[in-house]
Amino acid sequence: MNVLGLVTSYTFEFALITMIAATIYFLLERYRLSDEYKPVSTFAILTTSLAVIEYFNMREFFTIENLSKPDLNFPTEYRYITWLIATPIMLYTYFVLTKLSRYAKPIVILTISLNFLMIVSGYFSESAYSNGWMPMVSGTYVFSYFLFGVGMACWVGIIYIFIKVLPGHVVKVNDQRNSDYCLKCLGFVQKLIIYGWAIYPLGLFVSFWDGASDTALMREMIYNFGDLFNKVGFALICFSCAKKLSKKS
Repeated sequence: MNVLGLVTSYTFEFALITMIAATIYFLLERYRLSDEYKPVSTFAILTTSLAVIEYFNMREFFTIENLSKPDLNFPTEYRYITWLIATPIMLYTYFVLTKLSRYAKPIVILTISLNFLMIVSGYFSESAYSNGWMPMVSGTYVFSYFLFGVGMACWVGIIYIFIKVLPGHVVKVNDQRNSDYCLKCLGFVQKLIIYGWAIYPLGLFVSFWDGASDTALMREMIYNFGDLFNKVGFALICFSCAKKLSKKS
């Protein structure tokens, strides 16, 4: 039995169960939020429930029997479709929490646009490399690497916005009491975007490094952990801050 396939299957099941539990938690704890912050719960539920739907659709692929096969057709499209929908919702959750969705719309639009370009370029980079869609130049998939670089640049842009741009706007549109909570929440969100989101380019880089099936399984395992930490973590951070802000309302 392939040990790596076994671990990948178990991490998939663990991520799925955890995201189901998180969705139920956000639903049951929604009553603790004031009406002003209930949309945060709605977006948190959307983030984790979309992941649950994605993982439910991929469950047959991640069975131990299927992962033991020599030739696998990886569910790349499922992942990127969900990321394309879920990651903007994740980011928008913080904008709603801090009222920036109403008072800093240009920043919101720019951030969501960068996120969209990041996901799209990442998908075509991975798909072009895995399926050989793009011609090789001097024995290298130049276009895949170029698109990978575009995605990385967009990620860096999002990091810059959350570290350098948002703190000032959060203080500007919130009173002292709320801004303290929102800035503390922002600190956790910044770490998640920097370190948590780094899991995804790491998984893609692993594919560039080695095209073997075991390496692809490692990439899928990395993606499983990334989905778990980022989707549940981001939603939980914003939801917890909303609970504290609701008590102060």
